[in-house]
Amino acid sequence: MEKRIAACLLVLPMIFLTACRQGKDVWATPGETVSTALFDFSIDNVTVTDSYGALTPSDGEKLVQMDLTVTNTSDRQLTMFAEDFQLQWGDGDEDYGTCLTAVDTDMVPYSYTLEPGNSHSGIMLVEVPEDSMALTVAYQEMLASGKKGNAYFVEAAL
Repeated sequence: MEKRIAACLLVLPMIFLTACRQGKDVWATPGETVSTALFDFSIDNVTVTDSYGALTPSDGEKLVQMDLTVTNTSDRQLTMFAEDFQLQWGDGDEDYGTCLTAVDTDMVPYSYTLEPGNSHSGIMLVEVPEDSMALTVAYQEMLASGKKGNAYFVEAAL
């Protein structure tokens, strides 16, 4: 009897934690379309570049350029922000950031509005350490309840 009680005490927390999980992780590669609850997005043409206009990487860094396309698949207007997408390049607590501020109209602006069915495409740039071998573009859904929904990741080799 004691063994059964002990087994139940071990299993119940695992069931509870699994049932409370709000979202799942969705992984993709560049060129794939990722579908979230409100929009689709894709990351394409991920390349390391020496410069972009007057932008050059700092010492010890490299400049990564990629194309982002977002399509509103909802039935309402969406306001999107460049910072909606986090860029991750390592396992450390500080190995992430957001894209560089737009310096021209080809780059993803700070914010933009998408009507239902409309798309927006732009270039994202990020500086990463020279020894970075991969870059992950991440988007985290937030539910109306304030809890985290699905997390979406597009991983590219550099």
